[in-house]
Amino acid sequence: MDDMRNTSAPLYGKAEPATTKTTMSVREMRQLLGLGKTDSYWLLHKNLFEVILINDKRRIVISRFEKWYANQVKYHKVNGSPPGEELCKRSYSVPDTAEILKVKPETIYTLIRQGKLKTETTDFCMRIPKEEFERWYRSQSRYRTAADRERDREIEAQTISIPEMAKLLGIPRKNVYGILDCKKYRDFFVIERVADRPRITKKSFKAWLKSQSTYQLQKSKKETHEEPPLKLQCPKNGKYYSFQEIQAFYGISRPTLDSWVLKEGIPTMKLGRVKRIQKDAFDEVLKSKRKVEEDV
Repeated sequence: MDDMRNTSAPLYGKAEPATTKTTMSVREMRQLLGLGKTDSYWLLHKNLFEVILINDKRRIVISRFEKWYANQVKYHKVNGSPPGEELCKRSYSVPDTAEILKVKPETIYTLIRQGKLKTETTDFCMRIPKEEFERWYRSQSRYRTAADRERDREIEAQTISIPEMAKLLGIPRKNVYGILDCKKYRDFFVIERVADRPRITKKSFKAWLKSQSTYQLQKSKKETHEEPPLKLQCPKNGKYYSFQEIQAFYGISRPTLDSWVLKEGIPTMKLGRVKRIQKDAFDEVLKSKRKVEEDV
C-alpha cells in the first residue's frame, strides 16, 4: 500500500496529505504515460529521474519527472501537456529544421553527415541545438529561412545576375567578370549576394553604363511571330483527300495522319487502288488541332 494518502488535488492519482504533492508511485507514473508494467520499470532502470524510498516503496519525485518530461519527446502523457517543452526551446528536430529552410529532411541529414550541422541525441532522437543552427546559418547563404527568402526577393528585384548582365550587353559571361574586376570600372558596381551568388544593383549598373562607351545594351530580338493559320485546300476528287494531298497541303507526316484516322475515327474509303480520307470529317479534326483560317 502506498504511503501518504488523502489529497484535495489528485493530479497524479492517490497521493500524500501534504498541500503540494511532491511524489507519485510507479503505478501512477505508468498510468500517466499509458505504459505497461515492464516499460515503466525500464524507465526507472535507466535512472532518468529521481526515485526515492518511502516506507520501502519507490516514489518518483514529480519535479524531477517533469524536468525529464520537458526534455524528451519519446513519451507522451495520456492526458496532459505535450512532451519536450524545454527541449524544443533549445533545439530543433530534423523535420523542424527542414521546414524552417523549406528543404527535404534528406538535405538536413546530408549536412549533418558532412559535419556542417552538429547534433545531440536525446532518448535516441537526433536534435540540432538552436545555437549550433544559428552558427551554421550565419556561415552560409545558400539555404534561407522564410524571412530571409522574402528579403532575398526584394534584393533580386533591385539587382541583376551575372548571366543577366552578360545577356544585356551581348557578351560572354567571362567578360562580365573581367569588367567587375577591372580597376577602371570596379568602383562603379555595388554587389549584393543572394544564395551565395553575386548580383549587381540596377542603379550601379546604369551608372556604369553611362560612364563608358565601350559596352552598350543590345537591342532585344523580336519575338518569333506565330505561324499564320492554315488555309483549307480542295482535293482533286472534291469530297475525298488522298494521303499524299494531305501531306503536301498541311505538312502532316504519314504516321501522324494514320494516328488521327484511328483515334478520331475519320472515315476512309478506297477509290480504285488509292485509299482516301473524307474531306469534311478530316477538316473538322484539322480545325480542332490546328489554326485554320477558312474553307475553300
